Amino acid sequence: MGSTFYSNYQNFMLFITFFLFWISIQFGEVVEDFIAYILVISLGILHGANDLLILSIKEKTDKTFIKNLFLYIGIIILCLIIYMFSSFVAILFFVVLSSYHFGEEHLSKKINVNGLFNSFYFLAYGIFIFSLIFSQSIADVDVIMRELTGFTFTEFQIEIALLTSGIFLCFGSMYLVLTKRNNLKIFIKEVFYLLLLFLVFQNSSLVLGFAIYFIFWHSVPSIIHQVEFISGNLNEKAIFYYVKKALIYWVISVVGLLVLYQLVPQIELFATVVFAILFAVTAPHTWVMHKMKN
Repeated sequence: MGSTFYSNYQNFMLFITFFLFWISIQFGEVVEDFIAYILVISLGILHGANDLLILSIKEKTDKTFIKNLFLYIGIIILCLIIYMFSSFVAILFFVVLSSYHFGEEHLSKKINVNGLFNSFYFLAYGIFIFSLIFSQSIADVDVIMRELTGFTFTEFQIEIALLTSGIFLCFGSMYLVLTKRNNLKIFIKEVFYLLLLFLVFQNSSLVLGFAIYFIFWHSVPSIIHQVEFISGNLNEKAIFYYVKKALIYWVISVVGLLVLYQLVPQIELFATVVFAILFAVTAPHTWVMHKMKN
């Protein structure tokens, strides 16, 4: 059932992407951002809310789980310390980690050469996605970055990241095809996906563009894989169990997000709070998902 469900979901993913692409053309930024916030606060936060459950299943002994629990909390604290000392370095760290995480989730079932090649390929894919989003919404990126760090990414830096990651993806894909590790059809499909995402990012607000990719291209596929890992299958009962286990952590995260927005006066954009919360949980979540997949 899992493979059939995932295949059906990919068709739905394309449909909802086209639908939200149409929404972004028909309506203004207020409507776009409202939809984006609802998506990120619901499914976006939910997809990382069962990290501790996954750790408890992955590690069979209580001692190992406790060690990993402290490590999980320690990673969060380390991220906060890095942010306190250099917010710009912290956000750069967030982008790099998120890039790898996006690539691993999207490509880990398609690309398997060795640890080093896989890591660079996953990272290049994620950086390409981020650079594509940023390049189409430079003004909005500038506002959020200045609220978060006091600094920003220059247009030249974004273009260099886009070009460098694109070149690595091209040569890496050529290597995979020429060595017959992957079929050319896979990369033709991926090019189509990237062109579609480019149109979405070009015509939507920064927040909606990010939400479309983050939710429908990353979070929901990740939830599907997590449900299969936790329950061993994919059905309504397994999905309900996943949501039930995640609910308390989801509530805590949402309350924390709203409190932070109300209590920190220098934060004017809700988008800044959303990215700040995502930054705090990305590093430990990336570590847990890497353990789950390996």
